[in-house]
Amino acid sequence: MAKRVAFLGLGAMGQPMAVNLAKAGFETFGWNRSERPFEALRAAGVTICSNLADAVRAAEVVCLCVLDDTAADAVVSQALPLLHRGTVMLDHSTLSVATTRRLARAAAERGVHYLDAPVSGGTGGAAAGTLTIMVGGDQAVFEQVRDVLQAMGRLLCHMGPSGSGQGTKLVNQLLTAVHSAAAVEALHLGQRLGLDLEQLHTVLAASFGASRMLDRTVPVLQQQAFASAFTVDVLSKDLRLIHALGQDTGTALPLADSALALYQDGQRAGLGELDAAALVRLLAARSEEPR
Repeated sequence: MAKRVAFLGLGAMGQPMAVNLAKAGFETFGWNRSERPFEALRAAGVTICSNLADAVRAAEVVCLCVLDDTAADAVVSQALPLLHRGTVMLDHSTLSVATTRRLARAAAERGVHYLDAPVSGGTGGAAAGTLTIMVGGDQAVFEQVRDVLQAMGRLLCHMGPSGSGQGTKLVNQLLTAVHSAAAVEALHLGQRLGLDLEQLHTVLAASFGASRMLDRTVPVLQQQAFASAFTVDVLSKDLRLIHALGQDTGTALPLADSALALYQDGQRAGLGELDAAALVRLLAARSEEPR
């Protein structure tokens, strides 16, 4: 069992993941690029460091959870020269497959093991320690850090060589973004027909139209609670990665491309920082008065 773990990137997902590491008995050190109140982490036993070097010093495992490729590049480049040979880096960020493989090569040149280990389950799963963690990289290294991953996730899957974890996550995000957009569109139509959302959900949940994204979208629309980490900006970023992956692999992705256009329209309409269900406002603005 690894004793000292550094967690770099203490955002909406990183904070509860770091807390669960500390609760599992790991000596956990956290660092974030921007200063924030971290009282809850300190109370859970996470040592907050003001600089990255202090966080990763003597770490056996370094976890990373940042927004995008640019942030991952910056943090990994800063961390690698400070890590001793044999350190394992677990990158929980959602990144492009190309960036992931490049970072893995850069780590290997310094004797560091880099595993892409993106997660699914949202902030609720992060807090509960029930995330799905899909991993790419050396399987022996995956087994070496299984105890660390088990502190944060319930389903741990080694998917193959470097980039396979990110590839799996992007397949998941394609379904997530398209299903979410479809749920918003369908429920918007139902509302315009005068249907009760609760009754409509009951019927759809028992029919072929059922989906997890439908289940999460209905209460958001009912409560108009659009503050969320599951934002239009985040899904638009992921869809751009999916679009690029489609181009790189020569894969036709018409539904992903249509969803990307919708999410980007949502961003231009000022909905970027809101829950994906807020796309209903865009659809409402485009809809005509009922006849």
